[in-house]
Amino acid sequence: MIMKLPVIYFLFMAFIAAEVNAQAPNAPSGRTGAIRAAIDRITAGHAKQVVIEWIPSAGGKDVFELQSSGGRLFLRGSSSSAIGYGFHWYLTYYCHAQVSRAGTQLQLPDPLPQVPRLIRVISPYRFRYFLNYCTFNYSMAFWDWARWEKELDWMALNGINMSLSVIGMEAVWQNTLRKFSFSDNEIKAFIPGPAYTAWWLMGNLEGWGGPVSQAWIDGRVKLEQKILRRMRELGIHPVMQGFYGIVPDTLREKFPGSKTYYGGIWAGDHGFRRPAFLDPQDSLFAAMAKVFYSEEHKLYGDVDFYGGDPFHEGGNSQGIDIGKSAALIHKAMLKAHPAATWVLQGWSGNPTDKLLQGAGKSHVMILDLFAEGEPQWEKRRGYDGRPWAWCTLLNFGSKVGLYGKLDTCASAPFRALASSYGRSLCGIGTMSEGIETNPVNYECIYEMAWRSRPPDLKDWMKDFAFARYGRKLPAAEQAWAILHETAYNCPTNQYGCSESIFCARPCMDVKAAWKWGTIAIYYDTARLRQALHLLLSCAGELARVDTYQYDLVDLSRQVIADYGQRVYRQLIDAFNQRDSAGLDNGSRLFILLIQKQDSLLATRKEFLLGNWIHAAKAIAASPGDTAMMEWNARTLISVWGNMGVAEDLHEYSNREWNGMLGGLYLQRWMIFLKALKGFREGSAIVPIDFYPLEKAWTYERTSFPALPTGDPAAVAASIISELGL
Repeated sequence: MIMKLPVIYFLFMAFIAAEVNAQAPNAPSGRTGAIRAAIDRITAGHAKQVVIEWIPSAGGKDVFELQSSGGRLFLRGSSSSAIGYGFHWYLTYYCHAQVSRAGTQLQLPDPLPQVPRLIRVISPYRFRYFLNYCTFNYSMAFWDWARWEKELDWMALNGINMSLSVIGMEAVWQNTLRKFSFSDNEIKAFIPGPAYTAWWLMGNLEGWGGPVSQAWIDGRVKLEQKILRRMRELGIHPVMQGFYGIVPDTLREKFPGSKTYYGGIWAGDHGFRRPAFLDPQDSLFAAMAKVFYSEEHKLYGDVDFYGGDPFHEGGNSQGIDIGKSAALIHKAMLKAHPAATWVLQGWSGNPTDKLLQGAGKSHVMILDLFAEGEPQWEKRRGYDGRPWAWCTLLNFGSKVGLYGKLDTCASAPFRALASSYGRSLCGIGTMSEGIETNPVNYECIYEMAWRSRPPDLKDWMKDFAFARYGRKLPAAEQAWAILHETAYNCPTNQYGCSESIFCARPCMDVKAAWKWGTIAIYYDTARLRQALHLLLSCAGELARVDTYQYDLVDLSRQVIADYGQRVYRQLIDAFNQRDSAGLDNGSRLFILLIQKQDSLLATRKEFLLGNWIHAAKAIAASPGDTAMMEWNARTLISVWGNMGVAEDLHEYSNREWNGMLGGLYLQRWMIFLKALKGFREGSAIVPIDFYPLEKAWTYERTSFPALPTGDPAAVAASIISELGL
């Protein structure tokens, strides 16, 4: 049955198509330098064998072509991002190679393999989106330009053409507030520390973690300018911060005549004070918005997309007309940039129907950011015809844990595209809070952006394993088939990985590491151990392969963490049964598991606390910033915030890392197990308050190794054998 639609719908969609085509990144102009340079950096010189050519889009949608001729690869695309993903496709299916943040395998033959026939692939989506506000802190808080350049190359290789980019907003706010009589000290009391900018920009907090230095603010401007320059060269649309009403809480006193509302408290009853909200109906709003957009433009140039969600995750909206506010927020944005699109997050009831009604249907786009777990697009009727993107939220807090929903990610976008709401589905993407784990998730999502139908995942997993390791090994294929059926087949009712018990605050009945997380295991642990032994059996051929080393360490880590839960339950049972020997043996084994896990993770840079802290200190803009940077780095991944916030968010960003396991986590468990022994001998059972220890840890300056030590394959095999797993 074909549904009849009003003429206005087709006029609207024609407008959207025209608007998007007008914004089409990197239209054919012969400028292939940026994407060629990216390919050259990635492949260390193999780009010399590649001829890059521009071709027209296919009805406004990106297309790439691959063809071999005369011993050279002809790589054609309608945009830099299309060319980038075309090369990704070639690496995967012809070179059997892979570039990821968790290992790289680029054993490329010379000459490069031939493509036997013309390959032409069209993306069903206009946009391939990337990044969550939280990623800028949980993963990227301490990245320098060298690390950002690698990420931008990865983005190009994965066909991304639209990405959040909100570094350097400190200077925009500083320049804006100075024009409204705020002193530098007042402004710096509003700006947060380097690990907390996401929640500041989302209107959840102000000032926490600071004050930052002027050198830091100036350095962020320079970094963002470099990032934006490269993004534009690669045809990646930046989504920058819009002005949507959050202002320093002190503005209520500075402008008592304005309609400025107390923002409320975020993260529990004793959490952070939110920024205030300036009523868009107040004349001061229009004045501040004008200055804000002007200052942003001076620093960062023209922008087509702006983010900003009023009342994100709650906030005080009492007495505020949300519909009128949205209309005026949008009006101020379009007045500053008439071609701009307001990008909103579809998340837990946000944006509300009232807000969407006020914002209108033109120049608006919604990112359905948790579509693999809590999809909003059907409940919200495809956002009533507004352009929207199907996105995944495959990591919460940058926790370490095997986790994915591959079956959903490889099928749900196609169901959405085929639905009656698919007409306004304009994009697909990832919005993970942490991005340096589980590379299979990113390979899957960004490949689905170039498919017109779901793949056979069993075959897809074989191709993934081949590209991951560069060799076609039956044992590796079997291991990944099991991983697909277990850890990467999480049921829809679980959000995020099963947390490691080692990372949890110890107690008599541990159920989660953070307040609303879980240590519940949703897969058969025996099958996961089977996958590990299959992967271990490949060491003779793969021990020196970077991607294999990472996967072997990560899978061994997961098996040990899962075993830790069993040992924990046994020692608690022994305590309850007054089994002294059982408690002593269980306690010793549990401590041994933490220590072995710590030494295992020391073999890979991705699992080093020292790497995180070293990056924080290295990016300090002045000697005075160093202590503040390290405190930010330590606080975010432990207590998260002050004592009130810690009640809700401690261990939200727990990290199963070398240094964390052998340090803070081991200290907590040793205190608890010692207390258990005391309780067994007659002492009263008293809950332990770990916050003072954790807070003190955030101020420590103990150094941790920033470089890996030991052979990953050999250490993993030795530990698994010793533990009898």
